[in-house]
Amino acid sequence: MSKILNDSIHGTITLDPLLVKIIDTPQFQRLRNIKQLGGCYFVYPSASHNRFEHSIGTCFLASKLAHQLQQRLDQDIENLKKSNDTAKETYAMKLENAKMTKNDLLCIEIAGLCHDIGHGPYSHLFDRLFNKEMKRKYKDTMEWTHEDVSKRMLNYMITSNKDLEKELQNRFGADWMKTEEFIIDLIDGNKHKEKDTARSYMYEIVANKRNEIDVDKMDYFARDCHGLGMKSTFDHLRFISQCRVMFLRDTSNETTIAVRDKEEYNLYELFHTRIGLFRRAYYHNVTKAIEIMFTDVLVAANDYIKYKVEEGGKVIYVKMSEAWRHPKVYEKLTDSIFDEILVNKKPKLKKAQKLIKNVYKRKLYSLVDESSPKKKVTYSYGMGSDNPITSVYFYKKDNDTDCFRRTNPKKTSLFLPETFQEEILRIYSKNKKTISLLKEETTKCFRRVKLDSVHKADIESSPGIVTRRRRETR
Repeated sequence: MSKILNDSIHGTITLDPLLVKIIDTPQFQRLRNIKQLGGCYFVYPSASHNRFEHSIGTCFLASKLAHQLQQRLDQDIENLKKSNDTAKETYAMKLENAKMTKNDLLCIEIAGLCHDIGHGPYSHLFDRLFNKEMKRKYKDTMEWTHEDVSKRMLNYMITSNKDLEKELQNRFGADWMKTEEFIIDLIDGNKHKEKDTARSYMYEIVANKRNEIDVDKMDYFARDCHGLGMKSTFDHLRFISQCRVMFLRDTSNETTIAVRDKEEYNLYELFHTRIGLFRRAYYHNVTKAIEIMFTDVLVAANDYIKYKVEEGGKVIYVKMSEAWRHPKVYEKLTDSIFDEILVNKKPKLKKAQKLIKNVYKRKLYSLVDESSPKKKVTYSYGMGSDNPITSVYFYKKDNDTDCFRRTNPKKTSLFLPETFQEEILRIYSKNKKTISLLKEETTKCFRRVKLDSVHKADIESSPGIVTRRRRETR
């Protein structure tokens, strides 16, 4: 039976019964206890939303975009066939191969729903900061991403919930395991495994590797702005309404999601929103100080917090840093790990417990100084130093068969930057007694050393000082 939800961002959302079964699993329900914005919650008290509602919102937008593309595809095929133009009729026949089935639409919704089930405590704090600190401490530590874990968790979710597995078999038939692979590729944005390139546009809906414009970002920009009390001028519903499926001009057998040319300015508003969120929230200096401290908590507790699990007939004990390999353990890891550490009686956890209490008492690491590695401040719009608009395919109102890229995009605003990436080097002090000395030495260092060489240097942490290089990628 379908389920109707009321969402603070998208309003009424109707979910297919299969999606409801996925939501009602322990592996998905754990997302209720994982903060979307990590340490931001300690800076912005209203930013209390979790990965749970973001995942449902992404599912909703994935469905909305997929249905829009399918509806427009049907219209285009019908109109092109009536054109009495041989070239357009041939194009219409090619578009027939791009059509989605009902199962395709459902898979896209599942991909949107499950794309973040691999997140750990405080979201990116766990899979990025903690992961990198463990790599720094133990060189043989393997780095991983939450997308890697999402694949494992999806498979574990299916095999450990027999009613869900049965429903998948009923809906997708005997080859439902191929369907699972398709869903994983949709989460990855991986179109390379798809031999039928006419369907490659489907891989741009949830995770768009072509230009970073996808429903995942559309939801979390709108949801984060709402939670943070900020304004977003990007209209995702208008953008979706202007999308259609077209074949690339330079690769005639591959499709992409093309958008009307007049939407270029609306897209710049999307990236303006993105840079504003990074500057004011995601990389707020207090946010990062808290996340660094919580990372130190996890590193300090890692050797003493272990989870007992049976695998392959053997009982093993798994550390937090190893949990990504073991879905049975990983599903237990949520933001509550900090409460578990706080009440644990092991004497060796006192350092970790003191750090948690210091965060609660606002005794934070102090920002000593920060500097841009380049003399010219640049901006990140999602694709490093490139303008992401140059990777978007547009179409004109009266052209049904030809889409194009703006290799030299129009300067729609005098406030647009010339380059599109920023990197900031920040230095935090863990010891308040040495803060004055560190500030003085850091100032001398920034004056003496060329900024480009600071950018290239690999500066290590010490007991009294910690450096963080900020790169705006999310």
